[in-house]
Amino acid sequence: MIHRLKFNRFAGRGEPKGPEKYAAVAILIFKNKEILFIKRSENMPTHKGDIAFPGGKKEDGDVDIYSTAKREAYEELLIPKKTVNSIFTVKGNLDPIDTVEYKFNVYPVVFSLNEKQLNFNKDEIQKIFYEPIEKLIDKNNWSYRGAYDDDWIYMLDDEILWGATAKMVRTLCNLRLR
Repeated sequence: MIHRLKFNRFAGRGEPKGPEKYAAVAILIFKNKEILFIKRSENMPTHKGDIAFPGGKKEDGDVDIYSTAKREAYEELLIPKKTVNSIFTVKGNLDPIDTVEYKFNVYPVVFSLNEKQLNFNKDEIQKIFYEPIEKLIDKNNWSYRGAYDDDWIYMLDDEILWGATAKMVRTLCNLRLR
């Protein structure tokens, strides 16, 4: 199923480098069939209770978008640092997007996920979802809500996938909705 997704294949380097402020999120694809989503904690400073991908702002030790996304994923999903490379494999990235709450770019990074993750940091995450790619690429599963021009939503159980995360998914799935 991953072959039907559209992203920039990993070329051995990650932009941006240097002092630029950015955030990165990890789009984790399990067994090439499902994508992992999280429901953010109500205690988080931004995006409270939103459906999202694991991710966050660049920190001092991060050398590029790939290291930021990977660090955030293992912190949020409680993956021991020494095993992270056997659990994640970087595949590539999507072009950056901006969000309403941040004044800098958010870089979506695509990883294959070799082991299903069920644990998570309860300070940052309320719940984990695995959604079949087959359902995400079906245009009939998306609805136009209309709060803004590009306000396409997807129901994930009883939760609404919307905003920047929904835009990333539509880009990844190469969906053109209208």
